[in-house]
Amino acid sequence: MSNNDIIYDLLSFLAVAVIFLIIVSILFGIFCKKFKFNSSRIDLYGLFLNLNNTSLIAIASITINYLFLVWCMISFKGLNIIYITLIFILMLVRDFVMDDYKKIPLSLVMGTVDCLAIELIYLIYNYLMNDSFSYMLLAILILVVIFVFLYFTYNLFRRINNIVVDHKVLKNKKYKV
Repeated sequence: MSNNDIIYDLLSFLAVAVIFLIIVSILFGIFCKKFKFNSSRIDLYGLFLNLNNTSLIAIASITINYLFLVWCMISFKGLNIIYITLIFILMLVRDFVMDDYKKIPLSLVMGTVDCLAIELIYLIYNYLMNDSFSYMLLAILILVVIFVFLYFTYNLFRRINNIVVDHKVLKNKKYKV
């Protein structure tokens, strides 16, 4: 893969991220338009209330990492050293920003699993398109893509939940005498 291809791919990821931000902004605009405190509409918005900047940076890093992983998965491009480095940097930003150095080994293992999952999808896709096409292999590819997507989504929500819970625990300790 040449440098121009990598830059083109990263620019296409940037376009996907901007489209995602526009969609999220529109959804927040629609759902929070009639904002009432005794409404169920505050549930998602209330998740981000009273979070400090470090928690928001950690959530942004996790969300960008999720988008990048999903983009790598559905683009069937495979991984290179720049993509792997970006994945690990985005994963480790959360640990460094939240001063949670105990989770660095777990983040490294999870990053490795994420990279292996993307590479597995790429290998199946590459074999399917270049060597031997079969409907059974196509079904396996579809099932693996669905499984990996659900795995990435679960990890996203788990990590965001951990940040929110850690922040609330720290906030409650802060005000206790």
